[in-house]
Amino acid sequence: MMTGKSFRYEQVAEKVEENINILQLKPGDKVPSVRQVGRDLKVSLNTVFQAYSLLEAKGLIISRPRSGYILNSFGSSLKVPETKSRPMLPANVEITAMAAAMMKNAKENGIINFSILAPVNEFIPITSLNKAVKASLSEAGNDNFQYPLVDGHPNLLKQISRLSLEWKKPLNPKNILVTNGGMEAINLCLDCITNKGDIIAVESPTYHGILQSLERRGLKALEIKVDPETGLCIDDLELALANNKVAACIFMPRCHNPTGSSMSEENKIRLVELLGKLNIPMIEDDCLGELSFGAANGYPAKAYDNYDNVLYCSSFSKTLAPGFRIGWVSAGRHHLNIEKLKFGSNISTNGILQDAIGKYLESGLYSKHIRKMRNDLQGQMIKYIGAINQYFPEGTKLAVPKGGLSIWIELPAGIDAFNFQKKALSQGIGICPGHIFSSLEYYQNYIRLNYCPLWTNKIENAIRNLAHIIMSY
Repeated sequence: MMTGKSFRYEQVAEKVEENINILQLKPGDKVPSVRQVGRDLKVSLNTVFQAYSLLEAKGLIISRPRSGYILNSFGSSLKVPETKSRPMLPANVEITAMAAAMMKNAKENGIINFSILAPVNEFIPITSLNKAVKASLSEAGNDNFQYPLVDGHPNLLKQISRLSLEWKKPLNPKNILVTNGGMEAINLCLDCITNKGDIIAVESPTYHGILQSLERRGLKALEIKVDPETGLCIDDLELALANNKVAACIFMPRCHNPTGSSMSEENKIRLVELLGKLNIPMIEDDCLGELSFGAANGYPAKAYDNYDNVLYCSSFSKTLAPGFRIGWVSAGRHHLNIEKLKFGSNISTNGILQDAIGKYLESGLYSKHIRKMRNDLQGQMIKYIGAINQYFPEGTKLAVPKGGLSIWIELPAGIDAFNFQKKALSQGIGICPGHIFSSLEYYQNYIRLNYCPLWTNKIENAIRNLAHIIMSY
């Protein structure tokens, strides 16, 4: 019997890879049949098919009609994007205009939009949320038509706290503040703990919204390398902290955007302890954390925070309803100051939608929804990677995401992603150029591609068209 936190088919895939190495199979050799693997590992045929789909997406094996599976001539054709060391110097950020143009162009011209990092309607529990909204509107004598409390709707605060019950230090409802999405949570934290001209350590690459927030506040970005498989490079962070006066950090330990990497639990603990001992506040962006796959589905860094030093930010925009704009922050010792900033900026967040999400969480449907969403997204990811592996030219590199909604792709050398985006838009396809994920010129030939749009022949043709654009250079 196979056990562990990862999905069973992931464990089967790992076992098959081990057997391929043990048997020293050569390109073109047949790999063990689906039935044989099912018998040997005592798992269902469906589980083995899922495992083989994952290995096929990685490019390790190829399906041959009526012949089963054989080892790919090139072995695994997926290569991880480069993570070369680079000088770590604070830089002024000038990213807003570029990011705004990218978003506007994709919205106006992107018939097939791989650029917006949000779940499509098919992944949103619309019927259940509609019922919750109607209940919030129809209850006699409720206060949802009045200004809500600045902290948030009491039931929602309670339900958010319940989501952290498995943590070593669960969130106290009194230390949670509901915000207008995850970005308001991050912005409140920055306003609370930084001053103009401060140096802020961020990941490289990082979500462009974070860079835009630094730019608006006159803050400098100190970029720390992220490995597309293992996440933030803590050794590089230690070196940067030793040579720079860093006021705060903003990191995504789970489901990093854009690489899809997740840090190990050991590295999360090491990160929290490093910054806690140095008394350098860490803003944790965990808006995608709930969408971790299998074994990567650990806890956020906040779960290990014995220093009360992590300002934890999350939202329901990636898991429930982007349009509701309901996020939250648990900032520990900074809670009262952030509450004052929230009250001074917009008083509170939409009370009806807060109550609706609180009711939905209270129903017990959320955990089932998240499990299904993770499973469905991983299936989507496998299909997208399989198509990229099949159609994109030699020199393309990517790592299999450990969660989230997107794939980080390094295009062959010499291809400018911004120019590539313009050509893609002319064919009605929106993608995110790597330029906007750094304040420096590190990702000129990278793109981020959202794999949430449901897989269809139209999606496959769009990926094939992207490959044709690349090969036309």
